[in-house]
Amino acid sequence: MNIERTQHIGHYGVTFTVMRFTVVPENRNALANLCVREAKTRARQVRDQISRLYEKMLARDLPCDMAVAVSFPLSRSQADRLNDQNVLIKQIFSGAVKAPGVAVSTVAAGFVGDSISGKLRRYHAGDIIIGLDASVKGGIGPQRSILSMHVYSGES
Repeated sequence: MNIERTQHIGHYGVTFTVMRFTVVPENRNALANLCVREAKTRARQVRDQISRLYEKMLARDLPCDMAVAVSFPLSRSQADRLNDQNVLIKQIFSGAVKAPGVAVSTVAAGFVGDSISGKLRRYHAGDIIIGLDASVKGGIGPQRSILSMHVYSGES
């Protein structure tokens, strides 16, 4: 399995190490030994997720193109900017629910805002963001699946 490693600088200056490789049925067992050193203590969990994602793709005898992106630990300003983005998302959704001049809609908008806040991740300095991407072309048509993980600074 040939592994291509590159670096990518994304939004807010977050730098990712990106690994791209193609998995065929003959080398799918190699996923269990994949070196994901950037994930630190969560490397085993990342390898497990990669294996599950490959199995989920049901590639059979088709090649499965995979990519793993692991961020460098976030700086304080990067974490703050990502959290500010979450506040904007919360405001957009709760504003969409609120109808002008209706008291009940204000309560509903607050509930939606609180519900969304509970689902959005909070980022801290030192956190690591991990993204997994898999795609298969052929069979019944192209398939793609994406998975993300968040390693908190105290866990890495």
